[in-house]
Amino acid sequence: MPYVFSLILIVFGIIYLVKPDIFQRWFWKQTAISQQLMTPEQNKVYMRVLGGVFIVVGIVLLLRADRW
Repeated sequence: MPYVFSLILIVFGIIYLVKPDIFQRWFWKQTAISQQLMTPEQNKVYMRVLGGVFIVVGIVLLLRADRW
């Protein structure tokens, strides 16, 4: 199970790095939550940092999964 969770984190991290405005355009069309809190450029930076954090955490979980 930790393998699946870590791979999901890595995949979402890559998606956030490649398309940082995915939530702003696809999921939050009606409610502009991210638009109210941040500028579009700040939102892109935030999502890219979040993607990097997801990738790092996913790799750490993947490396430590055999110890669980």
